[in-house]
Amino acid sequence: MKICYIIDFFVPHYQGGGERRLYEIAKRLVKRGYKVDVLCMKIENVPNYENIDGINVYHIGPTIKNPPYRSPLDFLKFIISVFKWLITNKYDIVDAQTFIPLIPASLCYILKIQKNVIGTIHDVSHKKDKSQWLYYGNIAYFIERFLYKLPFKKIITVSNVIKEILNKQYGIPSNKIYVVYNGVDLDLIDSVKCTNIDVNSIIFVGRLVPHKHVDDLIKAVSLIVNDIPDVKLKIIGEGIMMNSLKKLVKELNLENNVKFFGKLKEYKDVIKEIKKSELLVLPSTREGFGMVLVEANACYKPVIAYKSGGVVEVVDNNYNGFLVEERNIQELSEKIKYLLKNKDIAKKMGKYGRKKVEKMFVWDKVVEKIEKVYKK
Repeated sequence: MKICYIIDFFVPHYQGGGERRLYEIAKRLVKRGYKVDVLCMKIENVPNYENIDGINVYHIGPTIKNPPYRSPLDFLKFIISVFKWLITNKYDIVDAQTFIPLIPASLCYILKIQKNVIGTIHDVSHKKDKSQWLYYGNIAYFIERFLYKLPFKKIITVSNVIKEILNKQYGIPSNKIYVVYNGVDLDLIDSVKCTNIDVNSIIFVGRLVPHKHVDDLIKAVSLIVNDIPDVKLKIIGEGIMMNSLKKLVKELNLENNVKFFGKLKEYKDVIKEIKKSELLVLPSTREGFGMVLVEANACYKPVIAYKSGGVVEVVDNNYNGFLVEERNIQELSEKIKYLLKNKDIAKKMGKYGRKKVEKMFVWDKVVEKIEKVYKK
């Protein structure tokens, strides 16, 4: 079977959750005998063709200097380039990842250029809130609604919550939507050794963008400092909110409590920092799944997250972590403080989380489900 994936960017040049998911799935499909091509945007100083773990990665369309930042013209050029590629190359399966790749893939399906075209949708906005988008917030809400109504033979999404929204808000029949969770590589995670724990340390991993609400987490830490003076917050990631978050840390006199790591080059380095921490917090108001929560549980760490999107299927409240009402900074600080002060309970939650990961969120099981969708 010959499979084509379409995505804006690909690892190792961009390390988002969707990119990590696609890489883990694609390389396992290659090992199972599939021919896998990935179409993505060109990046400055990156060759137009790469072979990554047997995956044929073709960088086409416009050249992007600083992913993920692109202009509307860049999007248009990429759409045209993908469409031209799909006209001249036939595949058994075309799987387009949200957002922009959905347009040329759906067009090829409508025109019967490609027969089996799938749209993979990672998340859906649940309210008209401009902060949910990295940029173009004024029009992104409406563009999203256009994209998700495009025709595909099948839809894959990452949680039952997203499936329900696609069914009820967009009218996509339930029997066309398949839920395939994200996963982790337990062998890789277990290979990362960590001999010491940073006492009273919290970690955030993700893009520093508005809907992640790292500012809420920083404010929560400011409420904890008086009770736990040596509390530490480690922030891994970069994005448009970096300067404003650093300014907030200074305003709250938290320079000794908050450390910005920026973007770590190696995935193993991220896992090591998670292992060195006591818990992971994800105060995001838009999450289709929340892969970092699974990664933390795989490291035997409890998690705390806003009750948003697919997160509710990852976090069993009071078992492998806590779910907090969105934007409730007081409750967020109380839950963090509780786990830092009750380390035995935190360890128990971490062990429960690891068992859940082993049962539900492993890449090999994810690939088996993907194969079943493709063969249908």
